[in-house]
Amino acid sequence: MNQRPAQPPWGALFAAALAHRGLSAREAARRAGISEGRWRQITGGYQVVSAGVYASVRGPAATLAKMAAVAGVTAAELRAAGRDDAAGLLDPQRPASSVADDLLERVRAMTTDQARELLAAIAQHLGISVPAAAAAEPDRQFGT
Repeated sequence: MNQRPAQPPWGALFAAALAHRGLSAREAARRAGISEGRWRQITGGYQVVSAGVYASVRGPAATLAKMAAVAGVTAAELRAAGRDDAAGLLDPQRPASSVADDLLERVRAMTTDQARELLAAIAQHLGISVPAAAAAEPDRQFGT
């Protein structure tokens, strides 16, 4: 019977980051585009091969970089946890999740007119034709 491998330093780092953000492993995995099981294997450092038999799991650098972006883990933190390979794939200044959070804050702070202009620009970029009546009364259309 094999002994279960110890949790790797990056696994503890991700667990702490998720707890700090109030994010579940299930939701974090969904946002990273991986299964919850794979998330848990990578953060736990092992997978169960059969009853009582464990195999070490390290996780590819690109996957860890996606996980770090979701969890709000920085490149410096990944380096300190021994994953220089994954850290090199992240922006050293800020995690992608921080950029997304900032974007959402800015959108929420917009006035109604600013939000209309933004939606009109997005619609135009996507090639969506917005009828003049809908553009004039977006509050009714979006239930605000």
